[in-house]
This record gives sequence, structure tokens and C-alpha cells, in this order.
Amino acid sequence: MRLGNSALIVLFLFLDLFLISLSLAIVAKLHYDEWLQINDLFYLLNGIWIVTYVFFLDLAFFDIQNTGKRTKSLLIKFFVYISLGAILIVLFNLDDVSRTMFLGSSLCFLILKFPATFFYTYLISTRKDGPSYKKVLVIGAGKVGAAIHTFYKLNPSQGNLIGFLDDFKASTERFRVLGGLTDFQKIFNSTPFNEVIITIDLGEEKKIKDLVNLAEYNGVRPAIVANYYSLFNRNFEIKSLAGIPLVNIREVPLDFYIPRFWKRIFDLAFSSFALLITSPIFFFIAIAIKLDSKGPVFYRPIRIGKNGAQILIYKFRSMRNSKATSTQSTKVNDDRITRVGKFIRKYSLDELPQFLNVFNGDMSVVGPRPHRVDLDKQFQQIVPSYMVRQYIKPGITGWAQVNGWRGPTETKYQYIARTLHDLWYIEHWNFALDIYIIFLTLFGKNTHKNAF
Repeated sequence: MRLGNSALIVLFLFLDLFLISLSLAIVAKLHYDEWLQINDLFYLLNGIWIVTYVFFLDLAFFDIQNTGKRTKSLLIKFFVYISLGAILIVLFNLDDVSRTMFLGSSLCFLILKFPATFFYTYLISTRKDGPSYKKVLVIGAGKVGAAIHTFYKLNPSQGNLIGFLDDFKASTERFRVLGGLTDFQKIFNSTPFNEVIITIDLGEEKKIKDLVNLAEYNGVRPAIVANYYSLFNRNFEIKSLAGIPLVNIREVPLDFYIPRFWKRIFDLAFSSFALLITSPIFFFIAIAIKLDSKGPVFYRPIRIGKNGAQILIYKFRSMRNSKATSTQSTKVNDDRITRVGKFIRKYSLDELPQFLNVFNGDMSVVGPRPHRVDLDKQFQQIVPSYMVRQYIKPGITGWAQVNGWRGPTETKYQYIARTLHDLWYIEHWNFALDIYIIFLTLFGKNTHKNAF
């Protein structure tokens, strides 16, 4: 079973703490001829490493290619670890702490840590959302395509190249040409992929734009070989793939793992606190719903989440049970809404159970609102870049909602406005913006607009 990024970060921390304990046990046996005892030094060293580990979490955490960089990072962390330990021993006058045990176990930990990093590297290369799960389609089977083919052949941990699209070359034993450029959608439907690298000539500007739009329409991340500054007015990142320049279109802050990691920590803390303080409200709303109408307390519709995954979200039931409940948007004076439902919908109390989805990791506190499957398809048909909003987790509240774009979507203008607000949030995300959106959700004038 492959592990995800968050699981690996926690697993590596526990393995490091185990290595520290093992180091203490080894040095205690050699120096005192007795096994480790739980004492001040044990708690001190484990606590210092937790602080050091968290402090040095950065974008290079999952870099498995640069051994020198990884070694340098380990030595820096070890230096900080030793320094903090020495400072705290002197600062708190820990006379009962053996200096021999401190220095000896630290050196032993460093010796054990070096070979452990190779095991860590292996787990990173096979992580659930890592490069081994990346399926790549290359458009253009020329010289650049050949170089990309060689790169993935020599670096299988970086992704799986499923084949090429080319209008002028046929499939060979070396190159698996799946069709021409117009076969993009057909290939995606039959063999789904999540990244496409476009290598065709810069002069084919219209083709490139069409391919980028088609990729984003399907939620596929497009990358372009060479410098295409003039083509796009959106954020992008220039990368190097074995010396081949790539432009990743629509670079967003939450593409990087560390921002996602801290956003997840915030979501866990916020949802835990919210569930704790609203638990009495849960109780009274549940009783009111049961007394008001027949049916379950919770309504669990299917919604579209990150990367197009279908998720079950939790809401307090505010309507009478009917087939139309899950297929029709709410309208003004909707006769399906119960008496209790009108009240809890007016103040968005029906959304409170979604903190369970946030706690479980299906949703975030702030993000684009999750839509029904059929509504998702409607948005996709009307707004070509709509599927970009699936690059991140959906949220309980979002930039579109606090700006008044919640409720039914009956006009093309409403579809476009809501999507543009969601895309703006994705491209400009930061923690201050999340806090601002939460503030507007609670106190803003537009938040409860169209809440019926």
C-alpha cells in the first residue's frame, strides 16, 4: 500500500524518534552496561528533534533526486539539534543529564539516520500522490519528445509516459504514438492521464492554446516545452526536465506540498474546535429536524471534490425527502424546504456537519464550494476553465460565496462569475485570505445573500 504525503511526514517523524530512542539505548548499554531508562534526556532529545523536524519542513522534503542536497539538509538539521540540546542543558542547568549520553547518542543517531534516509527516499518515490502515480501524455514525437521519452525511461520514479500524440508520425517499437492531436479527448476517455507535455513548434500558437484549454477542460495539468511568455496571462512555473525547459501552466500556491500541509493542519485544528463548540447546537438541530418532518437528521449528497473525485458530504436535512432533492437546485419559496429547514438554511446552520468532511480530509474550511455531479457538467460546458477549480479541495465557504455568488445558477453570467471568483482564490491563495474569507462568512453582508 502506497502512503500519501501527510502519512509519510508523520511516519518519518516517528521513525526518527525511534532512532533517537535506539541511539540512547545503544549508548546506555555501552557506557553504563544497562538499557535505556526514560529520563529528562530522553524527553529533551525527542522534543528538540520534533521542533527541528517541523521547522525544517520545506519544499525540498520530497526531493529524491539530489543526494548532496539531502545530505547537506540532514547535517544542518543535526547541527541545530545538537546546538539546541546544548543550549537547553546549560540554560535549565540540567546537571543530572550525562554529557556523554547526550553527545554519544546524538552521534549514534546521525550514523543511523544516514542509511535510514535511503529507506525514506524509497517510500517517497512510491507515495500515493507521488510521481509514480503521474501519467504523462506527450504531444509531439520529434527530437524533444524523444528526449522526454529517454528521461522517463531512465527515471521511472518520476512518472509513467503513456504515449505520444503526433499528426505526422506513426507508432513504432520505440515510440507509442496513440493518435493525432485531434484524438486528445478520445485518448483521455479511454486511457486517463493527469499531465500533458506539449512539444509542438511555437508557431502553432492556436493549436497550443486549444490543447491547453482542452487539457484544463478535462482537469489535466498542461506543461509546454520552451518559453511561451507571450501566450498566457496567468501564473506559471518554469521547470527543467533533464535540461529541457518546461512551462507549467497556471501555477498555483497550493501546488506546493508545504502550503498544503499547513493548510491541512489549520483545517484539522479549526474543524476540531468548530465541532467541539457546536456539538450542543448539533443536538438541538437534530431534535428539531426529527420533530418537524419524517426522515433522517443528515442529508448526504454526492458532490465533486479534488481531482474530480466523488465525495459524500454531510448536511443537516432541510428538505422533505424526494428524488428531486439531489437533482434540483433550491429556488425562492421552494416548497420542499421544511419549517426548520428555512431557519437553518437562512443562517447556514445546515452546513455545520461539513466540518466532519474537513476533519476527514475530503474538504477544507475555505475553498470552492462542491457541486452536484450534474451541475459540475453544466459548469464545464459553459465555462471552459471551470475544471481548474478541482486542483484543490472544495470548502465549506469560499471567495465566491462571501462575494454573493451562492445559491442557484440560472444565467451564463452567474456561472462565469462564480467560476472566476473560485479561480481567483485558487491563484491568489494565502493564509491571510483564508482568515479574511472566514471573517466575511461570519460578518459579511453578502455571505447570506441567496440563502433560502
